[in-house]
Amino acid sequence: MSMVQCPNGHFYNSAEGRCPHCPNQGAAPAPPIQGQTMPLMQAKPQMPDTTGANPSPAKKQIPSEEGKTVSLYSKQKGIDPVVGWLVCTEGVNRGQDYRIHSEKNSIGRSTSNDINISGDQTISRENHATVIYDPKSKTFRLLAGGGRGLVYVNNQVVDYSLQLKNGDTIELGDTKLLLITLCGDNFTW
Repeated sequence: MSMVQCPNGHFYNSAEGRCPHCPNQGAAPAPPIQGQTMPLMQAKPQMPDTTGANPSPAKKQIPSEEGKTVSLYSKQKGIDPVVGWLVCTEGVNRGQDYRIHSEKNSIGRSTSNDINISGDQTISRENHATVIYDPKSKTFRLLAGGGRGLVYVNNQVVDYSLQLKNGDTIELGDTKLLLITLCGDNFTW
């Protein structure tokens, strides 16, 4: 059995003759000759920015995962709906809003975080804090991150975890964020 990859990135048995996932596509490329390798797809699709950090639908470059099997998890109908927002009230990003999605949302300066607060060098690059929306209990929580910087809610330091409510102020570095909840007791997706 020889596995090959179609131009759309699907792997299949070369004995099938063509990709079973691409029925409208022409014949599959010829299987590799014994001892040769076949180049994998070079370009990867770009996905829109869903962090809310950029108001325009900018595209992000996805790191190459050539030859790796990757499991993809998507919410119902492919949408991960917004459950609330953080709005910057003080700091270099004053007026900027950041979307909060269900479950864990890491906050930090790096673009690898779910909530990317760029420009404030006093915020840890990776996981300064995490905002959690628990869909079962319909509650928001804040977890202190693994970085050196502290995180405050309504001027009280958060050591581990703290339940949040609508209108709470979260302070990270020189940035203050106001929590606006959408989901809770009165509404949920």
